[in-house]
Amino acid sequence: MANARFRPRIRARRAAMRAALALLACAVIASAFERTRGRVRGDRGAFAGADDRGVRLNPVTNASVGAPKMRRRSSYWAPGITTDDVKRNDIKSAAREAFAAYEAVAMGHDELAPVSNRGVDDFGGFGATLVDSLDTLYVMGLREEFTRALMYLKRRDSALSALARGEVNRDVSVFETNIRILGGLLSTYDLTGDADVLELSETLASRLSAAFQTPSGVPRSFVNVKTGHSFGLPWVGKASILADFGSMHLEWATLSARARNPIYEAHTAAVFDKIMATPVASSTPTGLFPVLFNPETGAWVGQKVSFGSLGDSFYEYLIKCWRSLDALHEADAWRRAFDAAMAAMKTSLLHTWKTSENGERFAYVAPLGGDATSMEHLTCFMPGMLVLGGAEAPTQALAADYVQMAKDIARTCVAMYTSTPTGLSADTVQFVANATSPTFTVRKSIQRPETVESLFYLYRKTGDDTYRQQAWTIFEAMKRNYRTSNGGWQGIKDVSVEHAQGDDKQQSFFLAETLKYLYLTFSDGETMHLDEWVFNTEAHPFKITKNVTTVEAAVAM
Repeated sequence: MANARFRPRIRARRAAMRAALALLACAVIASAFERTRGRVRGDRGAFAGADDRGVRLNPVTNASVGAPKMRRRSSYWAPGITTDDVKRNDIKSAAREAFAAYEAVAMGHDELAPVSNRGVDDFGGFGATLVDSLDTLYVMGLREEFTRALMYLKRRDSALSALARGEVNRDVSVFETNIRILGGLLSTYDLTGDADVLELSETLASRLSAAFQTPSGVPRSFVNVKTGHSFGLPWVGKASILADFGSMHLEWATLSARARNPIYEAHTAAVFDKIMATPVASSTPTGLFPVLFNPETGAWVGQKVSFGSLGDSFYEYLIKCWRSLDALHEADAWRRAFDAAMAAMKTSLLHTWKTSENGERFAYVAPLGGDATSMEHLTCFMPGMLVLGGAEAPTQALAADYVQMAKDIARTCVAMYTSTPTGLSADTVQFVANATSPTFTVRKSIQRPETVESLFYLYRKTGDDTYRQQAWTIFEAMKRNYRTSNGGWQGIKDVSVEHAQGDDKQQSFFLAETLKYLYLTFSDGETMHLDEWVFNTEAHPFKITKNVTTVEAAVAM
């Protein structure tokens, strides 16, 4: 059945938007390329106008390019949170160590293989770890490392600079390039005001925009950054993935606001309209969506619904876009869509694993159309998302319900760590009712951030030190199991075995997300305050541009 409740009432506007997109796309791409041409210099490894460190700072940070407004603080977040210097510095040292290992042998490559001591390129070879690490290095005060990384990216011979000149004949994932590269550049701009970084952001988005040239306006999954040829993935029948095309509006609307160019936001706003207007099967709960979409026919494919792989970040972006973006098109539809999705999730996908002796519920979220006893570690982002959903919720009762669900799911996510010999969670587990421990079905641990991300949000919401203690225990397990002899960090192949074999891969998101969320968990409440900053799904922070205007849900939890 159609999700008619949430269908935007702007069919004429959508038709006009599609026509405008077709007329403007070529002009925007040409304009962005022309602005970038000639800016990359071979000497000193910097763009024209940069200072001696290679960072060209806007003297009035963001003011001349759509400055984010000061946001009025809500009373939703716990007051009086102070820094734990000892633990935070230990996490900072881990980030410094991991980045130094990458810088030593893999600089410019996407990721480090710390055991074989080499760089690997799985995301287009644009230096994913460099871009993913920028804001982490900046927030942690590692300014020398930050400056070296940014100078490298601005060099004429860097892969990212070659992309800006249109010299790279390479297929890239639209989603991964969006959240890692575009997200990392936009956050660096918001933190520093470096105008050249904004230009790189706009050029990159112009390269990706060719993927949106489909009959439905929903982008295909891959695009060649030189030719503009786009295509879908064979293993999903060339369908587009909800978590991919549904998780772009935060970046593209932010880019439009900073660059004062509406074309980027128009692309992804049209995708949201298409999602909301396209009928789903009658068996799909209202408010939820299948994980696959045919961009050629404009129809959903299959009936599987997931808050894990293929679906997760779409739902995350519903609330993050609504909370964060000024002048969000059809803003109320985003909030209604989020609340409807959470209601349907609670009814159809949320299950109880067990209840403790003191009555605490351990809950998990299973896919619809899959194994109803399983949950991926990816799904452990949900407590953080639910905490954000409670902020400015329509009623205090709904806010309280969201926070309670967050606590119930987080208990299970933490138990996925504490139930293994390594202290690390398996990637996928199964739950038997009232069993002491989950069953490990995919036993690897690849440095994922989702549980520590949720513990960060829960700590900022409640001030309950339990969440800090749990985060620290997880970090110590990571340090025992992930560190290698040369300073790099790698995942492990089996969490059920002590001294497990490593996977020889330092994920770029380990620096972008996992260590950043851990660091912020032990920072004071003013650092990256959640009424002033929003994190994209790769944990890149953007300045919030929307003021608090809705009902405050100041519920004591």
